[in-house]
Amino acid sequence: MQKIKLELKDKPLGPLMKKRSLMITPKKIVLFLFISFLLLVALFFWKEISFLIKPPALEVFQPPADITVNQEKFEIIGKTTPFAYLTMGDEEIYIDNEGNFKKEINLQDGLNTIKIEAKNRFGKTNTIIRRIIFNSMPLSE
Repeated sequence: MQKIKLELKDKPLGPLMKKRSLMITPKKIVLFLFISFLLLVALFFWKEISFLIKPPALEVFQPPADITVNQEKFEIIGKTTPFAYLTMGDEEIYIDNEGNFKKEINLQDGLNTIKIEAKNRFGKTNTIIRRIIFNSMPLSE
């Protein structure tokens, strides 16, 4: 009897069924949940740290910009972070639970510079300066 020797000179035969790379397995589900959890924890810590780093938010709705008025009393309206310490000039301003504030001021004739400053408990400040020109004698036309 003769022995027949078989040699494969080409590539070896692969499996008959192709392997699916996008199969969902318990290992992949656990890995996805673990990475999602880590991202949520990182996002939480970033929010907490940015609270310490950033100054409090401060918006002034009225006056929206530097203006000229002919009324002696003028109301400053705005919003800030609810736990901020707010001053206008040297006077502390009351802030409600949502961070809204309102203050009526008496204007002097000419240019009035109003400095509104919000400070958090870590000493970070945010300042807005508004210039209001009070003209006691309205312009005649």
